[in-house]
Amino acid sequence: MNLPDKPEQVAKDKLREMQCKFNPLSRCDGSVMYCQGATVVISAVLGPIEVKTQNLSIDGSYLECNYRPKAGLPQVKERIREAAVRDVLELALLSEAYPRSKMSLQIQELEDRGSIDACALNSACLAMLIGGLPLKCSFAAVHCIINEQGEYILDPDQRETEHERASFTFAFDSLEGNLLLVQTKGSFKIAEFNDVESLCRSASAEILQFYRTSISNYHCRRSDTKTSEEQMET
Repeated sequence: MNLPDKPEQVAKDKLREMQCKFNPLSRCDGSVMYCQGATVVISAVLGPIEVKTQNLSIDGSYLECNYRPKAGLPQVKERIREAAVRDVLELALLSEAYPRSKMSLQIQELEDRGSIDACALNSACLAMLIGGLPLKCSFAAVHCIINEQGEYILDPDQRETEHERASFTFAFDSLEGNLLLVQTKGSFKIAEFNDVESLCRSASAEILQFYRTSISNYHCRRSDTKTSEEQMET
């Protein structure tokens, strides 16, 4: 198969609309329902909590991560996704802040309409942030594909992935933009990889800004609610 030296045009270089709802669950330290397009994931964190003896570490906390599909039991692809999330969190988590303890992350897939790996990572990051768990840095994940026509499609939906030639998922940290995760599938050239990485890196800045805006708005609303309650009491 002859691959084009470079796509003639970028088919889609915009992220789907992002939305989130903080703390929809009550029995955890922090949770978030994260939507990107029609893909919906809910993540919940708990910690620091007591850890079993076999997982105890005097140097840092033990990280537990579980990913559950929309229906049925986790299969191989869910375990791979779970491992990827854990790997990124282990790089970002300041585990030495709470030695001899456990941090627990639970991810529930509600709807997979494309870019589920990136959405799971983004929801995990937001849950850690809103739950107050110690992080060295936040991170943003972006998914991109190259279709059969050689066009780049950023944050594809389920229909667009049916015609992919290559698939990429990147995760970047918020400090220096270092790569925390690279997942690739399919056939591509080095030049195409570099182009996709650059496209995803630019998109990650938009996701990180979404984090900041969403968390700021959430705390402002909580502050306004608390002030109103205090005024009613007086």
